[in-house]
Amino acid sequence: MAEIRSIYTDKRKNSDRTRQTYVNGTAVRKLQVEEAPDRSRKKRRTPNARPRRARAEKPRYFSVGYTLFLAAASVLTLWVCAGYLKLQADNTARRKNIVALKEQLADQKAENDDEYNRVASSVDLEEVRDIAINELGMVYAGADQVVLYDGRGRDYVKQYAEIPQESSKKGLTGTRSR
Repeated sequence: MAEIRSIYTDKRKNSDRTRQTYVNGTAVRKLQVEEAPDRSRKKRRTPNARPRRARAEKPRYFSVGYTLFLAAASVLTLWVCAGYLKLQADNTARRKNIVALKEQLADQKAENDDEYNRVASSVDLEEVRDIAINELGMVYAGADQVVLYDGRGRDYVKQYAEIPQESSKKGLTGTRSR
């Protein structure tokens, strides 16, 4: 036969106990719900508790120290926020300035490259050589004007004294005008 069990549950919201019944087996009975009596919570009163009405009517005042602390904290907060906004505006202005300077640099590089290409293409080296030889009297160095010297692996040589006529013929070639 069917076995009937009942469970008491505690609902925490209204702390009323509700009786629930369930049946194990094949014969199911109708659930009969008992209405819980309407019980209102009794409020515990502590000896120092004041009535709400008395607390609501009495105005609250802050102490002078607490008021000054709140005012100082508010002023400090506003000062920090204003400083932060100023730094952010300065940062934005500097970024815009950097972008403008980069654009100006790119424009000047482009102009410089264009001018260099224009000058390089306008110079004819053969014409310069002809003018130097024919009009200005330039001549190529002769065999007696070429002096060999030891450069010791550097890119250039500084001449501090006169080169002797009888020098060893090692190293790089150089020219000396007479």
